[in-house]
Parts: sequence; structure tokens; C-alpha cells
Amino acid sequence: MARVRIRVATLIDCSVLAELRYQFRAETGSATETKSRFVRRCASWMKKRLRSGSRRWRCWVLDDGKQLLGHICVQVFEKLPNPVKDEPELHAYVTNFYVIPEIRSHGFGKKLLDKSLSWCRAQGIDAIILWATPGSRSLYRRCGLAESADILELRHAAHLPRSRQ
Repeated sequence: MARVRIRVATLIDCSVLAELRYQFRAETGSATETKSRFVRRCASWMKKRLRSGSRRWRCWVLDDGKQLLGHICVQVFEKLPNPVKDEPELHAYVTNFYVIPEIRSHGFGKKLLDKSLSWCRAQGIDAIILWATPGSRSLYRRCGLAESADILELRHAAHLPRSRQ
């Protein structure tokens, strides 16, 4: 295998990232949108958020010089101002973490996750959240993430009709 490096995603990567996103989500459920329509919609969405200098979104890719082999994204969001000393006022949401099946279990996912977590620490993030698949929980635990007893979730979007644009 060629040398694989981790780098920050650029706007040029958005179409490939959208294709990988489709592949990732199609592995876990039945797609209800055509691939071509999804890739157009997702690439446009990504370009708006990954533009140069964006502090809210950051995405890293695994790149072997020929193709992208995986990715991870982080969205930073603010907490309300806090009068408590030494409590940072930023959180991060880790999402869209995917490595193509052919190179899984070779440590690339861990390196990608470590890169994103290191960046979060450098940004002064208070808490990092994510939704884990059953197969990824052990990786997250090895990287220091733990299940929290104080986060609650309400999923109602699955019951709402999706807006047409």
C-alpha cells in the first residue's frame, strides 16, 4: 500500500467526501435518495462549511496520493457564557467518521480519530460528543471517550417529513 497521510480536507475534496458519505450511510441503512442527487446536495453543503478559515467545521482525510480512503469531521459549537472558572465555553461534535472497508483494522481509523481529538484539545474544547456504532465503541474507548450518564437524547426527526429543496 502507498504511503497514507492525514491532511485537512479542502474544497476540492467535497465531491469525493460526499461520495464516501453516501457509501458510509448506505452501509448502515437503505438509501432513500439517489446517489447522484445526494452527492450534489452533500458536496454543496460541505463546501459552505469547509471553506477556508471556517472555525466551526474541520474535516481530515486519509489520502494515499491517488484517492481518499477515509475521513472524520468535527463541528465546534459554543456553550452559553459561564461564570465558573476554568470551564471552556466550546463543545465539539465528531461526525462522519469513516474508513473504507479495505483498510480497516490497520490503525488508520485510530490515527484519524487521534488527529481530530488532538485538534479539539488545542482549541480548548470542554466536551466532545458523538454517536457511536456498535462496532466503533471499542475504538472510542481506547482513545479516551466514555459513555456519559448525563446526556439525554430525543430523536423525532425520523417521524417528520423531509423538506424538499
